[in-house]
Amino acid sequence: MSEPLVSTQTAIEQLRKADDRWRAAVRGLDTYPKRLRALAEAAEHESRALTLADLANVGWNPRPGASKLRLAYEVEEQSGRPGPPALWKQFDRAVTQLGVALEGASIKALADAFSKLSQVAGELADACEQQQSEPQRRTG
Repeated sequence: MSEPLVSTQTAIEQLRKADDRWRAAVRGLDTYPKRLRALAEAAEHESRALTLADLANVGWNPRPGASKLRLAYEVEEQSGRPGPPALWKQFDRAVTQLGVALEGASIKALADAFSKLSQVAGELADACEQQQSEPQRRTG
């Protein structure tokens, strides 16, 4: 193993901060655009913190059963999610990919999975915001 590029302590501190933000975003009760935006930002922070941890040679302990990951009811298909169904399918695939990565031993794969989820959740937030503003434009 090569010498770490950052200290383990720094990497672990950043992971803890990112984990706290992630938990808050998953449990948030905001409207769809705000909640999806918070989820996207939290996933991006997780990705960055995991990348930093990888540079610090921090290992990842696989989480058995994580491939069945579910976030919150509001982002589940049966909840009547607003926005483009095609983007929601990408979101569902990104959540599945995240669950698979959580079960694996690669911190890089986990960082990539969070990054993908961040990208898709951000696109969904944009689409939901646009959808909410369209009726206002028509009546205004």
